Amino acid sequence: MKRNTVRSSSSDSDNESNNASAPSSVKDKVVRESKKQRAKSSHINRAMRIGIFCLSVLWLACLLAMFVSIQREDTQTIGSHIHAVLNHSHFNSNWKEQHRLNNLRTVLNPATATAPDPKNAATKFGSKSDEYHNRADQAALAKVRHPIKITSTPSTTSVAANEFIDMRDLTATLPFDNPDGGAWKQGWDVKPKPLDPNNPLKVFIVPHSHCDPGWIKTFDVYFRSQTKGILDTIYNALKKDKRRKFIWAEISYFEWWWREQPKHVQETMTQIINDGQLEFVTGGWVQPDEANTQRYAIEIQLQEGHDWLRQTFGDHVIPKFAWSIDPFGYSPTMADILKDYGFQGMLIQRVHYAVKKELAQRKHLEFNWRQTYDDTGDHDIFTHVMPFYSYDVPHTCGPDPSVCCQFDFARINNGYGGCPWHKPAERITHSNVARRSKLILDQWQKKASLYRSNVVLVPLGDDFRYRTNNEAEEQYNNFQMIFDYLNANVKGVQVQFGTLSDYFNAVRGTFQPPLLKGSFFTYADRDQDYWSGYFTSRVFDKALDRKLEQVLFAASAMGATPEEMREHRRSLSLFQHHDGVTGTAKDIVVEDYARYMHNAIENVQKWMVDKLKTNLNTSSLQPCWKASAPRSLGYFDCKLSQPAIVFNPLPIQQSCGDMIVPSHSAIQATLPCENAGPLKSDTTASSIIKFDPITGMMIEPFKEEWMVWKVRKGGAYLFFPGDQVKYLDHRKEKVTIQQNGFIVSTSKWERTIIQKKVPNEFGTGSATVLDFIFKTKLEIDNEEWFVRFNAPISNKGVFHTDLNGANFDTHHFRSDLPIQSQVFPMPTLASIEDSNQRLTVLSEHAQGTASLKDGTIDVWLDRRLLRDDERGLGQGVRDNVLTKTRFRLLLETENYDSDPSTEFEITQLCKAMWDELNHPLEIFGGIGNPTSLMGGLIETTEKMLHLDNNEKNKGSSEGNTNAVPFVFMVHDRVDYFKVAIESLRNSDFPKKLPLIISHDGHVPEMMEYVKSLKSEFNVIQIFHPHACYDHPHEFPADAPELNEGYEGDIYHNKRSPWATCAKHHWIWMTKTVFDMDFDIEDSVESIFFIEEDYVVSPTIYSTIMQGLSLAVNDSKYFGIIFDRTNSGTDKAKVPHVRAGEQDWHEMYFKTGPFAIGRKTWQKVINARDVFL
Repeated sequence: MKRNTVRSSSSDSDNESNNASAPSSVKDKVVRESKKQRAKSSHINRAMRIGIFCLSVLWLACLLAMFVSIQREDTQTIGSHIHAVLNHSHFNSNWKEQHRLNNLRTVLNPATATAPDPKNAATKFGSKSDEYHNRADQAALAKVRHPIKITSTPSTTSVAANEFIDMRDLTATLPFDNPDGGAWKQGWDVKPKPLDPNNPLKVFIVPHSHCDPGWIKTFDVYFRSQTKGILDTIYNALKKDKRRKFIWAEISYFEWWWREQPKHVQETMTQIINDGQLEFVTGGWVQPDEANTQRYAIEIQLQEGHDWLRQTFGDHVIPKFAWSIDPFGYSPTMADILKDYGFQGMLIQRVHYAVKKELAQRKHLEFNWRQTYDDTGDHDIFTHVMPFYSYDVPHTCGPDPSVCCQFDFARINNGYGGCPWHKPAERITHSNVARRSKLILDQWQKKASLYRSNVVLVPLGDDFRYRTNNEAEEQYNNFQMIFDYLNANVKGVQVQFGTLSDYFNAVRGTFQPPLLKGSFFTYADRDQDYWSGYFTSRVFDKALDRKLEQVLFAASAMGATPEEMREHRRSLSLFQHHDGVTGTAKDIVVEDYARYMHNAIENVQKWMVDKLKTNLNTSSLQPCWKASAPRSLGYFDCKLSQPAIVFNPLPIQQSCGDMIVPSHSAIQATLPCENAGPLKSDTTASSIIKFDPITGMMIEPFKEEWMVWKVRKGGAYLFFPGDQVKYLDHRKEKVTIQQNGFIVSTSKWERTIIQKKVPNEFGTGSATVLDFIFKTKLEIDNEEWFVRFNAPISNKGVFHTDLNGANFDTHHFRSDLPIQSQVFPMPTLASIEDSNQRLTVLSEHAQGTASLKDGTIDVWLDRRLLRDDERGLGQGVRDNVLTKTRFRLLLETENYDSDPSTEFEITQLCKAMWDELNHPLEIFGGIGNPTSLMGGLIETTEKMLHLDNNEKNKGSSEGNTNAVPFVFMVHDRVDYFKVAIESLRNSDFPKKLPLIISHDGHVPEMMEYVKSLKSEFNVIQIFHPHACYDHPHEFPADAPELNEGYEGDIYHNKRSPWATCAKHHWIWMTKTVFDMDFDIEDSVESIFFIEEDYVVSPTIYSTIMQGLSLAVNDSKYFGIIFDRTNSGTDKAKVPHVRAGEQDWHEMYFKTGPFAIGRKTWQKVINARDVFL
């Protein structure tokens, strides 16, 4: 939306005014060693998630060939569903070996590892897609999983120190001044880049139309009144001339238009697309906001768009380049997602004007965007920043909008209000083409001077443009005349219509881009107009958005497919639009979005109820969470002290009262699951938690204050602070205090505190966890309500927030900048710390947050604004409704590394609490006669979910008489093997079971280490007498036909002697193991094979047993999916089992450890002549 160009209709000075500038000196210096490489060695240590392990591709290929032969019967496979598996290739340098070994050591003891590379990774949490996949099964719902990328090679890109930009350092030191730059108000007097006939300036004019799926009008009304006609116009214009190009972003609109077209139009449009005239960019359902959204929802909207494109046109139309011109600030999470989905480049626009100027002066407007966790550059994505004020035509051809506007030919005869610079658009004729062409060429040359390449991108469009055939013809015909003149008469320039891929493909490889890390928040488009209000605007709807995410996540955990949830996923996707979840639409549009989400929630809940009814054989079941209307507060509609069905969608256990709800399980429990007040089991709560007897505000272990900003201006987008007052002082309301302060209420503001139990695995006494549940009804104009938490923490102005529930951002308070610039998006987390304590606030939905003085965290609850803030909405925000906000506060007392040069990461406890808050138990009541369900409840729900209860399937459990010995396959890397054994030592692997160590040859150091393990484990040691390493060109066994002259097996697979030898080694080892008599009480039907350069999860054995039980009783295939969303060491990593049929198995198990049964092994032996 062209919100930042609304003033352009009055005057140039209004459009990009320069009424105020920040002080040029930074009063509170926060440079902090920021020019050092940010990531210390201890944080490569924490920046990883390691899969369970992986067999080599060679012997996995052997098994897959066998599977073809024996039709995959009785195979029991464990795959590690992990994005970044360690590379099994031999390393070319000691550096690589040391780097990888250090990563493995880190999982076990973060304090001991030392990083060979000065750039380290940050621990991340939240939802992450593992690969560019088919979306039909996975659909981002396998768990809020987020693997840390682990790589074995350093970056091959050498970048000078002055070519690295860390946005956290830049925003801490940049003056943010705003001198008048002349024609380019926020820049300077730019000089044109000279033309060179030997290296022509390539100019791509890229027509586009930015069509918001809801803003001033609803999605439906926009389509009928504008977007349908725009797509008709594009179709008509492109089929006339193959030289014409166009890009389109919003698949939500295009899918609707396509549905209504006759077959001949669809066929012609398909040809236009295949010819490259119409190109889809990004290809998401919408152009999503990046401040308030979670990664999970961003991916769903991207999947919905890509799935439709793929199914309609084929894989070849899936975009490789992203277009994001209107979201109000940018998160590296989006760059991360795009890279995961195979994108090669991206374009962004709404970056703070002072940052744009700084990047332009350095010629850093194009860079490789690097993730804070990535120390290698493997996840870099090339990024283009548009340099000027807006994405409309006056601000895209060059630095002078008064010139560029004259070439917006849709403004001829005062179309779209004409040009406000009193220089009207002029149609190109034979008599003026030379003069006009040279005028715009000068702008293109000036724009080119801001970049390093000789390629210029010039977008040609605006909001809802190309509405009529006449408008399209004016744009295309006039520019074609300019192209024809310049290409024929001016040496050193080539001009044409183009697409985004035309530009990126032309610029690729022409220069070495700098590196950039960090986010682009908080955005300002002019003066001190910071867009920090929308972080909280329409906070009720932000909460409704998360409720829909929760039920979609839970339904997927119950087995729902994306196809079954298609309509509801699209309802969620629509709201991710940058005028949806932002709360920046007209009241009627907000209502429309809420109606979509409310209906989706009800329908997803109905799906879950039907699933449970079918499997539990009951007709009386209903969801306990209900809402009577789209924008009414949800309520709990189940009777307390009555039995209910409680479903846990997470792969980690949760609790309902005193009952443990196992991962991915449904149990019967008695409500309520929680009560206000302290834990009954915590006898020390009264001494830890204290309240002010008069106000009811908490004063220990930290202080709570209800606060109000009395503002005079601002709107849906912008926040401008006014007077700050305490709510209770300001309103003079009667305060009702209950349960000694755990419940406090006034007429418009209520607060309830619930003490949460710290699970035993995280220790006791090291943390206090409290839920604060606020209910607010803001009815007074020009007030913004927030809660302030104050703890005795000396954070020295350093403040951390999350990015889309997937990563973290670090901010530094600056007293020389306005308060509105110090407010940041808080999708789920805000945190401060010193060396002794950390205070973290987790939230169940998005809002704004700030830390304006040491020891404090301010979190917004709601805002109500009377006036418009002149960004195009044309109204204030006055449709506030009763809203509930739930925070989870963690006060942790440990030794924290408060060095600001290191990456922030959350603790394991914080990760677990975050999971529970974002994906709580789904509760269903009205189950009728509870005794009739008790016997088969767990069994039937497990069958329904293709899951089982971890606790029920542990190796030592009653009725489970099978044991699974472990086989470590080791080459000669003793250091790696020691790390692997350390992880096994800390796991649930029963030490009485055989631990078989198979290694290559008689390596003295290996022999000594294995000997040292025999007093601790039941070690059986074997080694192949002829290692492939020692016999690279011969086959030391009984199959001489497999030597170098071998022409291939019956499948015509030719294998090198090395590969053949390695395969024979595996066959020899496996046969030796299966021929053993283990002499233990339990029978051995399956054996687990792993290699020495992987570590195991603490729950590896129970998970294997769980999967084997599932495989026998159900699909015969299962996979271990890792919960990689936690931070810290390996201790908190929790695998869980997912069943799958053949297609799922092949999709996910690229390589991986597996358990193989005796029956399967016998088939391998029987088929030996076939696949060897």
